[in-house]
Amino acid sequence: MAKDSRPTAHPVCRAVAKSRRKARSACSSQLWQMSDTEVSTALLEATRLRTQAEALELKLAAEADRRAVGDKVGATDTASWWSHETRQDRPAAKRRMRLAESLDRHAPTAAALAEGAISVDHARVITDCVDKLSDDLEDPTIPERAEKHLLNEALDVTPKTLAILAKHVLTVVAPEIGEERDARALQREEREARANAWLTMCPDGKGSVRGKFSIPTLHGEMLKKMLLAFAAPKHQAATRGDETAEAGDRRPSPERMGDAFCELLERLPADKLLQLGGLNASVVVIIDYTALTSDIGRATLESGEPISASQARRMACEAGLLPAVLGRKSELLDLGRTARLFSGAQRRGLAITQQTCTATGCDWPAHLCHAHHDDSWLHGGKTDIRNARLLCPRHHARVHDPRFATTHHPDGAVSFHMRT
Repeated sequence: MAKDSRPTAHPVCRAVAKSRRKARSACSSQLWQMSDTEVSTALLEATRLRTQAEALELKLAAEADRRAVGDKVGATDTASWWSHETRQDRPAAKRRMRLAESLDRHAPTAAALAEGAISVDHARVITDCVDKLSDDLEDPTIPERAEKHLLNEALDVTPKTLAILAKHVLTVVAPEIGEERDARALQREEREARANAWLTMCPDGKGSVRGKFSIPTLHGEMLKKMLLAFAAPKHQAATRGDETAEAGDRRPSPERMGDAFCELLERLPADKLLQLGGLNASVVVIIDYTALTSDIGRATLESGEPISASQARRMACEAGLLPAVLGRKSELLDLGRTARLFSGAQRRGLAITQQTCTATGCDWPAHLCHAHHDDSWLHGGKTDIRNARLLCPRHHARVHDPRFATTHHPDGAVSFHMRT
């Protein structure tokens, strides 16, 4: 009988193919026949099996990268080829490829992952931490001891907790140098977090403003504690009569935290805030007296956005009311006394009547503008509303620049042109 000359598949290929067949068969099985103990045991084992499969996947990814398998099809790199073939997001594939390369340098962590003792997230925390240890360590055994310590901790804690412990690993494995280095690293992390803090807000056109932010850990905890105070079930029950809030789930939902954020903003004392445009950073609500005292009508914010009259009345119960006396053509008649600088009352009046920079084509909001005397105060001009206009810093500088002539238009706007 002739011997089969076909090449024998590598054991890894056979193991992967066999595992996929068995997994597919198991997924089609009826689970109702299993006992509770079998279900719980199988779930834990399946989780470990997934981890072991991921360990093999990462090992194969590292080998594929060494062989540059993506070059045959003209891919930018192996991670890009991998993401395309498996329909992964490219950033995710690149992160997994970096972990695969790192595991090649950390045999103990790779072995623990292959055993299913730790998760991929644990492995990423450990390898990132050890890779970031300084190369100038006098004791070359410190990285090895740090990896061993973190592996032991990973058996009992979540990846999130392990990441916190990893920040102070030098203090544990090399206390003679670790405390000082960890303190410097923590200070550097805090400085970078504060320098890189950001916040974005954008109206969605449906009565809401959506946003994102990134702030340092300390300020995040401060904000969280403030919001939890408002979102606490007892506070909800006391302020809204919501008895189910106290009797139900004590963990605040995203909706309850959002409501708490709104309540926090409403309770901020305006007289304690920094000034913006010469005024406390408070919001001006414009509403006529009839709408304020009735159930109809609407109010307008200084930005021009409308709010309901009922919302304005609710705010009026707790906020201070600053009356603005308007004439028939909405002319502001009285908001402050004459002085060298425009008063807070006058600045509010300008924000109500002008709302933006009065230079043609400029939309800088009132709270970022300067109050300018049309007739110079130095030459006898009065500090009153009829002689005032809002100009953004750029246009305020231009109105005083002798190279430019200023033109006043009937609609109250001004424009500039270079003198010849």
